[in-house]
Amino acid sequence: MSIKKIDHIGIAVKDLDRALKLYTDVFQLKIIKIEEHKDLQLKIAFLQLGEAMLELVQPTGPGSLSAKWIEEKGEGLTHLALRVENIYEVLEKLKEKEIAMRDNEPRPGGMGSKIAVSKTDSTHNVILELVERPKEI
Repeated sequence: MSIKKIDHIGIAVKDLDRALKLYTDVFQLKIIKIEEHKDLQLKIAFLQLGEAMLELVQPTGPGSLSAKWIEEKGEGLTHLALRVENIYEVLEKLKEKEIAMRDNEPRPGGMGSKIAVSKTDSTHNVILELVERPKEI
């Protein structure tokens, strides 16, 4: 199983524009890309942070997982994303080790990636997101 590095750290926010001001104006991070995923009711901003990224996630509708997260837990850290070379191989290894996954098959993620998300039961109450990117960022 090959984990290359931390891909990004996910942060749920109520107001993406307000959050971006903090990270761009105060911390002077650069925006890589902003995407809207209408099907998931999300607006996402990726910011460069050294070799990794921050992923700011704003819900755009009440039915999104991020909206439920913010309602239950408030704004803040949601997940740690790990960059992998072959997401299918990693998913198979995790299955062998009986690591519970929310996604048993990869699904589309931000910036053209494939992702799969863990359940927290097997990962010490941390949501881990596996990320396979089509190219290096």
